[in-house]
Amino acid sequence: MDLHKPHAAKTWREFFIELGTIVTGILIALVLEQAVEAWRDHRHVVDARANIRAEISAHLGLMARRSQTEACVSRRLDEVAGLIAQASAGKPAQGPIWIGHPAIWPMSDGRYQSAVQSGSVSLMPSDEQAGYSNLYTAFTEYYATEQDEQKAWAELRTLEQQQATTPVSDWQLRSALQQARTARWQMEATAGAVGNSAKRLNIEPDGIIPFKLQSTCIPLHTPRDKALKLVVEGRPQHQVYDEP
Repeated sequence: MDLHKPHAAKTWREFFIELGTIVTGILIALVLEQAVEAWRDHRHVVDARANIRAEISAHLGLMARRSQTEACVSRRLDEVAGLIAQASAGKPAQGPIWIGHPAIWPMSDGRYQSAVQSGSVSLMPSDEQAGYSNLYTAFTEYYATEQDEQKAWAELRTLEQQQATTPVSDWQLRSALQQARTARWQMEATAGAVGNSAKRLNIEPDGIIPFKLQSTCIPLHTPRDKALKLVVEGRPQHQVYDEP
């Protein structure tokens, strides 16, 4: 096998030809490296976008399920107001009482945070980044309001004990009722804003599995043991777990 040993350029022309060849090779290598890096970044963005949008879509589905029970929640709060008025007048309601509580789901952001920490989100268009950020901020606020709402309903469920109220307990119940009404309004407003933001990003709700009968939709004067059975039967997958 013949080996071609490098030799020094004998003329300036040969020198510039060899130099041009080397520079061209380096430039080609750099362009190829950048192309590979750009392809990798593109794949990371595509995967991150799909994960984020799936997570958002699932949250939208949960919020849609909640909105399907708003009529029951509102009606139950009106019924609770009547119970408070009766108890305040020294005439607590007779017979069994079931207050129930609205549905609640955690709003996780694991996929979004993973994409942020990996740097994939920073590679997306600025409008898209802002859209995702705004949505996840709203999800956090929505879940915080859900938790406040559950605390208020826990106070309202003391009416199931059918005791005459004192001035202090009457004030506490009326305060809890107002907190529950305010939370319901805040969540409804947030859900509307989230829906509009999601539409601008062309994201639709997913996994909307309606309740057959949600806790607040069970008639007010239902015995607890019967109400618990109805709650389980009304869940989409008939999941069995304790009720407060």
